[in-house]
Amino acid sequence: MKLAEFKEALEKALSSNQTSSFFCKCSIFYNGRAEAELEEGERLIIIKADNTILVHQPEGSTPINYMKNDSSIELILSKDHVHLKSYNQKFKDYLEIEITKVYSFSSYKLEDGKKLNLVGNERDMSDMLKDNPKLISKDFKPLSREEHTKFGFIDVFGHDNKGNLILIECKRYTAGVSAVQQLRRYVEKIIELKGLKKETVKGILAAPNLAKNAEEMMQKWGFTFVSVEPPKRLEKYKKNQKNILEFS
Repeated sequence: MKLAEFKEALEKALSSNQTSSFFCKCSIFYNGRAEAELEEGERLIIIKADNTILVHQPEGSTPINYMKNDSSIELILSKDHVHLKSYNQKFKDYLEIEITKVYSFSSYKLEDGKKLNLVGNERDMSDMLKDNPKLISKDFKPLSREEHTKFGFIDVFGHDNKGNLILIECKRYTAGVSAVQQLRRYVEKIIELKGLKKETVKGILAAPNLAKNAEEMMQKWGFTFVSVEPPKRLEKYKKNQKNILEFS
């Protein structure tokens, strides 16, 4: 594609609030969050309707450089390249792309106002455990979900058949040290506020996996880990999930 044709097509797309993508050979200079230069190479560039710019190399999911939405865009044509200059006044970011060859260009006015419906987060996990307490233990009796306290929300709150209070902290990914520390704060505050004996308040961490560096801390503080997968779309819970906890 000739550079003059590319400049004209991109300007038309920008003025019409279209989303554009093109494969090109270019070099890049950036100043803002840091200062960076990228020598000439073949890349994919995406410019969205709100003037967000994403520069992708042939590999990897993360753009090598980008400009946030509402950036200004200026195109300057010279004999052997097109200068694409972008500036974001709010974030004080500046990006300059020198395009020497364009392999293909496409643009389209996309219509999409839908919001992402995230399934399988901590709230979904706490709903699942409250509705299916046997995933924790055969004698676990949930009382509430997201119990509000002055120090935060306890994901699932309940008791066992011995009258012990049970506090469950849910994590949708591998639970690490910070999750154990968070559970400890909840347990200690409940003991303090209700004037209970330490041995009558049990802490449980529910997550797909437990990080190695958190195992010793769990044992030290007397907490229990239960392997629980977050619920998937159209799946309330895994029927073959085994119960791995018996309260002592």
